[in-house]
Amino acid sequence: MLSSTESNSALRICSSSAFHTLKYQGKSITMDDIDRPTLVHPDSKATFPLELVQAVNRTYLLHLLAIDPNKILPPGKSLISFVIQEKLGAAENVENLAPPVQDQVTQTMRRAFWDTTAEKLSSPIPSEQNVHLKRLFNDLYEAISPLLPPQDTLLRTLSLPPPPSIAPLYSFAVTLRDILVALRKRCAPIRDSDIDFQLKQLDHLPLRSSHTEVDTRPSKMATLVTHVLEAIMTIIDHMKSDLHDFLLGSMSDEQLRALVMQEAKSRERALVIRLWSFQNQVEGRRGEDIIREAWRSWCNQSHFEPPAIAPEDRWKSRLLHSLSADQPVCCLPPGQGSSANGINSPPGNVLPPQLFFSSASLYKLQDFLQAVVIAAALRSLTRLPPPASTTSTSSTNAGAQEFMKRIWVLLEAELDVQQHREGTGSDDSLKLINLEDEVVRARQLVAALEPKEEQKLRKAVRRTLQTSDPAFALLQKRLIDALLKSVTAGLPSRNAVVVPGLLKAGRSSHGSSTAGKRLKLMISDDEVAGMREIVSPNIVGLIPPIKGFEDPVLSNAIKDGLTQLSKIIGWTENVWGDLV
Repeated sequence: MLSSTESNSALRICSSSAFHTLKYQGKSITMDDIDRPTLVHPDSKATFPLELVQAVNRTYLLHLLAIDPNKILPPGKSLISFVIQEKLGAAENVENLAPPVQDQVTQTMRRAFWDTTAEKLSSPIPSEQNVHLKRLFNDLYEAISPLLPPQDTLLRTLSLPPPPSIAPLYSFAVTLRDILVALRKRCAPIRDSDIDFQLKQLDHLPLRSSHTEVDTRPSKMATLVTHVLEAIMTIIDHMKSDLHDFLLGSMSDEQLRALVMQEAKSRERALVIRLWSFQNQVEGRRGEDIIREAWRSWCNQSHFEPPAIAPEDRWKSRLLHSLSADQPVCCLPPGQGSSANGINSPPGNVLPPQLFFSSASLYKLQDFLQAVVIAAALRSLTRLPPPASTTSTSSTNAGAQEFMKRIWVLLEAELDVQQHREGTGSDDSLKLINLEDEVVRARQLVAALEPKEEQKLRKAVRRTLQTSDPAFALLQKRLIDALLKSVTAGLPSRNAVVVPGLLKAGRSSHGSSTAGKRLKLMISDDEVAGMREIVSPNIVGLIPPIKGFEDPVLSNAIKDGLTQLSKIIGWTENVWGDLV
């Protein structure tokens, strides 16, 4: 409905697939067979790495799960089932795709690390072996500590330097056996076979080499110890994954939603900053500075601002100004250009980077609010009495209620098909005729119509559906003013978000997994309360009656729109409080 080539028409036809598009280098992916929402598509002039496109789409899914999971979850499924499914699905997708360059480099470096370890442990001098074993003790301690009680004797053993020995590798093999036994006591049954296999390897240690065979590199004993150690690290990672799933399963729905929201916030910030700094690497500008400047520039573009609005609420006024514009809202990363799939996106209604992951929801909300105005404008042509009128007959009141329900069903159906429509719609005239017929039928409840009067009324319907029509513009202004009053008076701005200097998003400062750290999935009461504030905002229901929108169908629709708007506002302030 919203992005027609006829910019002055309220009945605009668009294809949602023309919305945000990115392109990655070298490969082509088909998103059509994936039953999940995506924010980025491959057809665009801009080029981005494949892994960046995939990361954006995964983060967009998390974003939707955090804001409104009911729109994503399949019927009869809980959030925990979907989270686990996405985790497994991601692993399968990675296996089916050729590993990207980064993964290939990582695998090569890991293989080189273990080869070097075996080489160093083959030293004929026990003191040199102990130096390397001390480092391995530290690595093992860091990796296994999340799986053992803090006072476990094995942790104490690993925290100390290896004891002096004339055969350090054989002493280390005893420690590895103790580790495997401790892991077997705590692992899931599915891990038993892997641990038992490694225990059998340690049952057949090679004999100590004679002095003449010592120079062979790497030695058999060093190779065996290295292979068992590598297997132990893999088993530890698997056990942490098992424990992670168990902890997720023990969470309440609210705790799980808060956890999803926490992860979505972290990833969203990191990816938006990366996207907007991707094309500015040569200039060396910080991503935070780029998006902060874009936000300020966007806020200053508004030509309308209520006189009594607080400084922290200026962006809300600017956002509603964008939602009331003729052009569809869009958010384009640098270098993408101003068009997608051949449909121009006027630069005057481009959203700032902070709203990138919310832009698809804002696009739909723009359609939704315009549909509400259309319904109110059409009702004004029927001359039906107000819903609370006591002078009208019961049949007239029933007819008025039926009219609004039928009109709203038509408009909602149009909203639903936008994302599936291709092209610019040959069925627009049929839809317009349907609306005209409904208005004529409702007017006839008040008085009979002559043929000339009916034609005049049909022309009035077509005229009213133009955004330049005074009646349409007046109703839209009333709606936008009421929404602005509600979001500024009923939704207090949140405090600025305290963001760490380094955005890890689940990874260490070196880009490696933080699996070696102690697992922490506990969600505080404050985090749960913050989640509730976003997903169930207090402003819903506080919007006063709006002249021209008194009908219950319209008032309920406005509450739904206000709910979506308040969620987006709350999410934006929660994620970007320090950069807005």
